[in-house]
Amino acid sequence: MTESTEKKTVTERATELSEEVLESVGDRQKAVIDAVRKFVDRLDEALPDLGEERRKKVLDALVDFAEKLGTTTNDFVARMVRSASGTLKEGTAKPAAEGEAKAPAKGTAKKAAAKGTAKPAAD
Repeated sequence: MTESTEKKTVTERATELSEEVLESVGDRQKAVIDAVRKFVDRLDEALPDLGEERRKKVLDALVDFAEKLGTTTNDFVARMVRSASGTLKEGTAKPAAEGEAKAPAKGTAKKAAAKGTAKPAAD
């Protein structure tokens, strides 16, 4: 293979990773749903004398757990996507042209002034 086809662009790789993550999340969500279904099916078999009130409490706790698991997973994926998006933006940003000054980091001038290390302004 030629070098150009062997190396993927950052965007192509990021797209592939995003698709892999989404597929993985979907698989995990299906697995949780299947596990909850199996638990509900077996609850009455395992504890036939549980009583309706206790059964409802157990099932409510299980549903709460599944919801928290889903929320945690979704939050994780959202943070990953934001992070990857920021990395892509940084990777595709155009470098400053030769002779152009790079803008200082936000708050740098204030910090330097507070420390007394600020450079005097050019006339």
